[in-house]
This record gives sequence, C-alpha cells and structure tokens, in this order.
Amino acid sequence: MAEAGFAVPGAIGAEYKRLGGAPGAVGPATAGQECGLTGGGCLQTFANGTIVWSAGTGAHLLAGAIETGWLKYGGSKSYLGYPLAAAGCVGTAAGSVCHQKFQRGSLYNVPGTGTYPVWGGMNATYESLGGIKGYLGYPKEAEKCGEPAAGHCIQHFQRGLIYYGPGGTWQIWGAVGAAYDNLGGPGSYLGYPTAAEQCGLPGGACRQTFQRGAVYFAPGAGTFPVWGAINAKYEAHGGSRGYLGYPTGAEKCGLRGGGCSQSFQRGNVYYAAGAGTQAVWGGVGQFYSARKAQNGALGYPTTAEACNGSGYCSQSFQYGVLQWIPGTGVRYRINTAAYCPAISTGAVKYRTADASRVTFAIADEYGSTRINFITCVRQADGSYAKEWGALGHAGESGFAGPGAATGPTWQKYSPTGSFTVTEAFGLGNPGTKLAYRQLNAYSRWGGRLNGNYNKYFESSADVFPDENMWYFATRPSHDYRQGVVINYNRPPDAPITMNAGFAIFLHGNNLPTWGCISLNDGDLLQYLRTANPGDRFVMGVAYDIFN
Repeated sequence: MAEAGFAVPGAIGAEYKRLGGAPGAVGPATAGQECGLTGGGCLQTFANGTIVWSAGTGAHLLAGAIETGWLKYGGSKSYLGYPLAAAGCVGTAAGSVCHQKFQRGSLYNVPGTGTYPVWGGMNATYESLGGIKGYLGYPKEAEKCGEPAAGHCIQHFQRGLIYYGPGGTWQIWGAVGAAYDNLGGPGSYLGYPTAAEQCGLPGGACRQTFQRGAVYFAPGAGTFPVWGAINAKYEAHGGSRGYLGYPTGAEKCGLRGGGCSQSFQRGNVYYAAGAGTQAVWGGVGQFYSARKAQNGALGYPTTAEACNGSGYCSQSFQYGVLQWIPGTGVRYRINTAAYCPAISTGAVKYRTADASRVTFAIADEYGSTRINFITCVRQADGSYAKEWGALGHAGESGFAGPGAATGPTWQKYSPTGSFTVTEAFGLGNPGTKLAYRQLNAYSRWGGRLNGNYNKYFESSADVFPDENMWYFATRPSHDYRQGVVINYNRPPDAPITMNAGFAIFLHGNNLPTWGCISLNDGDLLQYLRTANPGDRFVMGVAYDIFN
C-alpha cells in the first residue's frame, strides 16, 4: 500500500489498512518504513501515531501520550520492548486511563498526571493483583530505584505501592501502606517488606512484616508500626495474638532517661537503657499507668511480671516493686533511691516549691512507725540529688492519712504532707541557719485550746496537754535537747486550727513518738547544720506521697 509517496508495505501496511488507512484515525504516512530495529523490527510514522512491528509481537499502533512515553523510555531499545496489543482505556476517578501492553510491561497514561511504565518483577506482581482494575489502581509515578540502596525499587499506585528488592516483590497498600509511606518507606527504620500483607487476623486486623518490625491495622485501634527492641519483646509475648493485643499508638521515645514506650490494647511495653525492655499489663499495669508510669517514682520496669498458682504477682522496677495480691489489689513498695528523682520528675504528690533542700520521712505502710529519712539537695540544673540518709521513727500509731488531722498528741499520729521548717530549739545552738530558740525552765508548747495552741510560750505552770519543753530537753532521754519545728497546722504554712494537732517536731531519742519524727542525735545534728529556712519536710506513707 502506498500513501502520498510513502509506501506502507507488509504487516505494517496490513494493520494500517485495518485501521482505515489515510482517511482513518491514523492519518497519512509521514515517512517511509524504518527497519533493522532491535530484534529485526520495523516502524512507520503517520500523522496521528506510529505503527510498530516485530516478528514475535505483530504490528500495533502507538498513539498520543503512550507513543510519547514509549519513545521517552527508549522506543524499541527500551526495557518495555515492542507492543503486544492495541491500547485500551479504563474509567477511573482520575478520568479515562489508557494503557498498552508491551513485551516486558505496560504504559499507563493518567490524565493530568503523566504516562508511566510498570515493568519487570513489579509488573508481574501488579498484574497478579488485577492490574489497573485491582485494588492498587493506576500508577502515580514511574518506578524509582536506588532507594534506599542499589537493588531496591518502589512504585506508587492509586492505593498503595509495590516494592522490589532483596526481600522479594510485595505490595503495600491501604492503611498499612499509608503508614509505611508516612514513615519514609524502605528508607525508614522499618526497611523493606519481607512478606505480603496478612489480613483476617482476630478482630478483622491486618499485619505486614518488614526488615525491622511490622505494621498493624486493627479496627478501633488504628494503624501503627512496632519495631526494634519493643517489637522483639512484643513478639516474645505472642505479638497480636498474645495478651497485649494490637498497638494503639506509635512508639514514643525521648522519655525519661532516653527511654521509649508503646501502648497496646491491654498494656504497654517500655524500653530504657540499663532497665531493658519489659511489658507491664493487667492490674499492675493499670496501677503503674495511674502513677505516671516511667515518670513516677518507680521508674522503668526491670523484670517481667511473675505470678504463682495462687494468683499472686510481682514485678520489679528501677526504684521499687509492685505486687498484685488477690482480693486486696496492688501493694506498692519503693526504695529510698526513688525519693530524690521523684522530685525532679514531678512524682511527689505534695508541693516542694523548688526548695533548696527537701527531706523525706517515709514509712512503708500505715501503722508502721519506722521511717526512711532522706535529704535531697537541689542541683544547678533544677534536679535533686541525695545528700544523706538515716533511719528514724514516726508516731506510735504511724501516719494519719492525707488531709486527716492528727488531733491531740495522745492519739500518737504523725501528719501526712509537705511542710516548711523555719525554726529550731534546744539547749544551745549547734550551728544551724534556722531561727534558734534556747530553752529554759519556763519553755512550753501550747496544747490547750486557747490562744497559745500550737505555739511557743513561757510559763511557770505545767498544765497538760501543754508540753513542758524543758522537761523533755533535760530528762535522761534528752528528746528535746535539740529540735526542729515542723510547720504543721501553723504559720507560715497554714492558719492554726484548734484541736487539729500540735507540737510536731523533729527531735532526738530515736524511738516511736506521740506524733513527732525522731532521729539519732548525730543525724539530728547533721540535719540542723545543713538546713535552711524554707526547706521542705515531706512525710507520710510512700503510697500516698509518691506517684
């Protein structure tokens, strides 16, 4: 067949004739046939396209954006090779997307976006998933290789992406694909996929594994990655089929001490240098979370929860232990190393007011008279560090609960709370910076419900329940030889309330008291010589002092 001086012979001519020749959509020939192409092929250009032929594929028209794309990617010399069939179009949300198959892939023209090839192993996976009519939809870009390293390729589609590399060729789509993309794809910490998405998990969830972790989608829980040390512990506990269930949040790092945590449906997993990676769940986990978790006095978990056949469970933390006791609930134990860091992390329930020194007098439980006495000093960076510690005693009845008045001294309760210290007393100033009152034979502290209640005054009378301070200072046990006034139920901390409690001191004679805190004489002197006006004194049972 000849057209305007250009012959259109052979298989190309037959296809040209089938398409209507010059009057048809292809239009007249604009050049003669060009043969001797790759693999012995030929082509001929026309006003509205190019007909390309090879012995193995036959003759097919390339037109419009697909023709332009084929030439852009190298024509017959490209990886695509020769066309296998005529172009076809499919209606999509982006409009009519036209595509044409070639020897080693296909070209897709997406209106307003561009023309992209899908080829090789990527194309095999794409076609196996239904191609343009499958869930992935049309391509949104050409294949990109070399990310994050040579031998890795990705290509994005309407509803996901396909990865090709050392881990195989896998689609990543839907909620999991969106999360993976947001994290940085194969260049992220997750790395490349190692399997296809697995759905139909309990609760209608899906999961896909990657080099260094997995991404989970679960209705009602969300879509989150789990990776690194936390993922290793999660998998050790059975992963999504274990007690923890599905992740409900992304991993959070940069926590206290550089630690990390991640929340799951029924617990949390924590990682911290020096503490390891541990899960915290159940009743212990609920109590721990309510107590500010890693920012609380306990710090990070250091062991897994261990339970016996009776349902008794225990878990250790950096600064203490939580125990689950059936029928009782959680028992809370912290060690003295927790006290000073708890100020820095805001885990003390009572105000410390950035005092230069904060002293704790802490009992393990209600009814206990033995206390741990720890003094913490404020550092230049605002944190607190232990200065020294001792053992002492509280009232014979232990501590009253938070907000409970200690009442008359004969009830023998010590108060719970945070109080200032501003003044001291005794038989001679030992070198304290506190305002110091030297006692004499007339020194009294008011216990009767009158104007002297919970105040120092002097009188020759000795009427109970006023305290004869001289007697307590000079008797053989020398309780008040030196003492510090703890400003409970008195200024500057609070106005005096009648019958709410009086004469709460720090003094010597290290035995259970009628409400005061007692120490050995040497420890009492150390406190006096280091104290400053306005220092805080925090006292009570650990359970109600610390988060």
